[in-house]
Formats: sequence, C-alpha cells, structure tokens
Amino acid sequence: MSVDERLRSGLVRNARSLDPDVEVLLESALATHRRALWLRWGAAAGGLVAAASAAIVLVIGGWGSDRDAPVLPAKTPTASVAIQGRYAGQVAALPTVPEVAGRWVLEFKAGGVLTVTAPPTYSGVVSGVLYAVQGQEMRTDLFSQDRCAGQPLGRYAVTRTGSQLALMAVDDPCAARVGVLGATAWTVAP
Repeated sequence: MSVDERLRSGLVRNARSLDPDVEVLLESALATHRRALWLRWGAAAGGLVAAASAAIVLVIGGWGSDRDAPVLPAKTPTASVAIQGRYAGQVAALPTVPEVAGRWVLEFKAGGVLTVTAPPTYSGVVSGVLYAVQGQEMRTDLFSQDRCAGQPLGRYAVTRTGSQLALMAVDDPCAARVGVLGATAWTVAP
C-alpha cells in the first residue's frame, strides 16, 4: 500500500468517525449572536434613555450657575442706566492679586458684551465677559473663568455722573472683581 493510499484511507476512516451534529452547533452559534445583538440594542436604548433624562433635567433644572447669568434682552438696549461706552481706570494692587495693578479699560457694548482691556502685568482671562443692567444695578461675570470660578455673578450699584462711572459692590463674593470694579474710579475714555 502506497503512502497516498494510506493517507486517503485514514482520512476516510476519520471522516466516518467524526460526524458533527451540525444542527446543534448552528443553533448554538445563532443563539450567541442573538444574545450579543440584544445586548447591543439594550445598551443603545439605555444610552438613549440616559441622554433624554439628562436633557430633561437640564431643561427643567437649568445649568445651576446659569440662573444667575445676566439677562440680555433681545434687540433692546442692555442698560437702564446709560453706561454703554468706554471707561478707563487706574486699579491699585490687591494683596491677593497684585498683578491687577495698572490701567484697565472697560467697554460696555450693546447686547450685554463687556470688552475688557487689562494691563500687561495681568495674565488672567478677560474675554467673553457679559453684563446686564436693570434699574440702577449691574450684574457681570468678569473673572468667572479664572479668579471667580464657581462663584455667583457680581452685583453692583451703578452711578453715572457726567464722565464718571461708579460701581459699588452690592453682592459679590469675588474679592478680585470687587477690587477691580468697585474700588476704581472710572472715567470716560476715548
């Protein structure tokens, strides 16, 4: 008997002895696939429910700190007191934030935007500042991105006399904001 014949007869004998139950194995593989498919659908549905719940909580409860955000009416003047314009002031060094010392420029724009120009020694964030004036009171989020992070908006009594603007702190837990806004004499700047 040649090697080829021995291999062939051995393979035939092995094939006859191995008779897999294809139906059982196929059903097992399909059941595993169905189980994985249900798990994926369940995870997707759970994620969708979680996202919808979070959206509902945010709509009903708000963002927390946004409740104190300046109220910016659409297409109407921002201020009750006429403070729109550009003001400059010399800010003294604060014990906790000495780098605020120098000339600051505040430009109150329509639409509730406050553009702030800090002295070169100040390295904090002064972009994206908002304000709102209602009656004789102004609210602002100046320094909310760094020095006053996590604190409520500052509230200030506003008095404008000629070319002078006075901001007196009514309620502001942020010492840096009070030191810059409330302790400075602001005059109209070109």
